[in-house]
Formats: sequence, C-alpha cells, structure tokens
Amino acid sequence: MTARFSVFSAPTELTVTITGRDGVLVLTTVGDIDAASVPALDEALVTAQAGRERVVVDLSRVEFLGCAGIRVLCGAAERDPSLTVVSGTAHGVRRCLEVTDAALHLTIHETLAEAISPAGNPARNEESAT
Repeated sequence: MTARFSVFSAPTELTVTITGRDGVLVLTTVGDIDAASVPALDEALVTAQAGRERVVVDLSRVEFLGCAGIRVLCGAAERDPSLTVVSGTAHGVRRCLEVTDAALHLTIHETLAEAISPAGNPARNEESAT
C-alpha cells in the first residue's frame, strides 16, 4: 500500500507517504509539521491506523515540529499504543519531543531499522514480558 497526503501552503510544506515494509506501515514525513500542515499528518495517521498493521512515523526528514504536530502524534499513540516514531539522528525533533514530555507517551527510535525491528515493537515487548 502506498498513499500520499500533501499540504502546500506558503511557507509550510509537508508530504506524508505511507508504504508497507516488513509488515509495518511506515509514514515518511518530509518538511514542516505545524498548525497549517498538521491536517495531512492527521489524515495519514487515521488512514494508516484503520488497518491492522503496526504504524511507524518517520520524522527523520522533518525540519520543524510544532505543538500541533506533537498533539496529533500523542493522540495517535493514545488510539494505538504500538505507534512508533523515528526521530532521526538530528537533535531538533527528539529534543522537541522530550521537552514537551511527548516522549513519555511515544516510543521513539533514532533509525527506521530500529523502529521496524521486532524489538522496536512496544506491544510485542509487553507480550514477551508476561
């Protein structure tokens, strides 16, 4: 499955692409996530979470992550606790998630490989612990 959701409004630009990879739906986000562009992210998350696959949101190519984006990510994690976020190796996105305490509600990995691995699945890890 591949789907594309885009919002282009000056100066905000965000593209969200959904692809299947190893039994996981990966939402690849590119651009800025702010109040103007967050509807595209929200629509993509709702679409992806309607299926049975685990969802990983790759934020590694996001240049700006605003409060509206954090709110949508936390809401998606509330709907499905197995939601995983890739922060990338750049400091900005991860720091934003940490200082707003969103990191308390999200499973965050630095790389996509970590996030899609069985060890990166919080739901599977909880099942293994019981």
